[in-house]
Amino acid sequence: MISTAAVALMLAGCTDGTGGNAKTVAQPQDTTYTQQAAMKVYDYDPVRALRIIDSAVIVGNLSDWWAEKNRMRIYSQTRLDEKFDSLMNWKAGARLDSAKAIGERLLKHDSIRNSLTGQQDVLEMLAYTARQQQDTTAWLQRSRQLVEVCRRQGAETEALRNEAEVGAALCRLGQPAEGMAKLDSVIDKLQLGEPFRFNELDALVIALKRKIGVMTAIGQSAEILPLARRIVTVLDDYEKHPDRYHDGTYREPPADKREDYIRFYRTQAENFIATAYADLGKTGDMNATFGRLENIIIDAEAREHQARYRALEQKMQSERQRLEMETQAQRNLYFAIIVCILLAVALAALAWYFRQMRIVRQKNRALVQQIDEALRYKELFHEGNTHAIDTAADSDAETFDQIHDTIIREGLYLNPSCDRQMLTDRFGLTKERLGSLFVQYSDAKNISAFINGLRLAHAAHLLTTQPDLDIREVASASGFGSHQYFSTCFKQRFGLSPTDYRAAKGL
Repeated sequence: MISTAAVALMLAGCTDGTGGNAKTVAQPQDTTYTQQAAMKVYDYDPVRALRIIDSAVIVGNLSDWWAEKNRMRIYSQTRLDEKFDSLMNWKAGARLDSAKAIGERLLKHDSIRNSLTGQQDVLEMLAYTARQQQDTTAWLQRSRQLVEVCRRQGAETEALRNEAEVGAALCRLGQPAEGMAKLDSVIDKLQLGEPFRFNELDALVIALKRKIGVMTAIGQSAEILPLARRIVTVLDDYEKHPDRYHDGTYREPPADKREDYIRFYRTQAENFIATAYADLGKTGDMNATFGRLENIIIDAEAREHQARYRALEQKMQSERQRLEMETQAQRNLYFAIIVCILLAVALAALAWYFRQMRIVRQKNRALVQQIDEALRYKELFHEGNTHAIDTAADSDAETFDQIHDTIIREGLYLNPSCDRQMLTDRFGLTKERLGSLFVQYSDAKNISAFINGLRLAHAAHLLTTQPDLDIREVASASGFGSHQYFSTCFKQRFGLSPTDYRAAKGL
């Protein structure tokens, strides 16, 4: 049962160091290659986290030395532990060796040497790495350096936290009196400190754990119980009153990680209690403790699966977004091609249209010239009173000339009622005689065509000289009873509509 609890303890979640609460810097939000993106997945997918870090350096989101800090954290604090070495095809423990080598290089970098905060960050990871490697001498050395750096910054709680590490290391190195005295001093100062906020709570839990580790090593099981119960008590109070402990320090977990933090340390404390009861032979108390521990482990495993599922879901969501972006890019490309094709077709159609319009205008201008020439010829013809006959003595010709001149002079053709009947009444001729005269001596095939020819010539004159008149007014002034009939006759006679004729004249 104890070994099962120990395994569950390793699977439960957090590390003591700065793993889940590392200090970060502001970074662009329009790319997935950021420190934040890497730190979200490094616990469960350190290989992917390293790739994100490498990409962040390439795109300029991280400097080389800052990327090294993140690689060190991934190497030293991933939850996969030894599995990470196999994923990287390294020998066992290579990840910790790599973390140590990076940390020692960073301590010599100007950006770290000139920053107490940077030194603290790197030294914390070096101390944690040394403790994992069971290199007690290096653990003691880095912890003492941390105490000095923290005090230089005025961070007394951080200094006390690392003094507890110094005390535990001294005990392991065979100096139990000095080490235990330092541990007791740290615990007393933290418990008496006011105000007692999260940073003090976290430091107290670490100090109590270090003392429990020393008590376990020397077999003083009875003294372990009050220390472990103290951890459970402060965690219970923190769970009930998180706002009272809130201090905004970078070690404080966000609200969605608070339960993981509490469960992790509560599991360790209950495991310490169960082990102590087992060593003391108190089977009933041990079984009761294991019952509580089992419930914590079941809840931890459920949350572990949920966390892995969320990580997988985030990865799938990221992949879906990438595919959607690629699909959208292809759609945009196809759309752009279609738009270009349609634009090209539209431009070609527009060019063809304007070309056709130009041809039509040219034809219309030619027609207008022909019409004008024909009208001028008619005017000369009428003014000279010359016809296709030479014989002035011909009585029929003289009769036609008189009728023709009267129609022109008096503008009879401008009267919509002017027709064969009106002319026969006016000149006292039979319809047959009148029709015969127009067929023989005019250039029209009949009287109606003759009259319409005069009307159309007059309409063309009005269209040119009076642009303010609309088509209806021109038709009425020219003797047409219907503007539709006028437009039809004009188009048949001249080859273009009255509107096009006027446009061709530039009016």
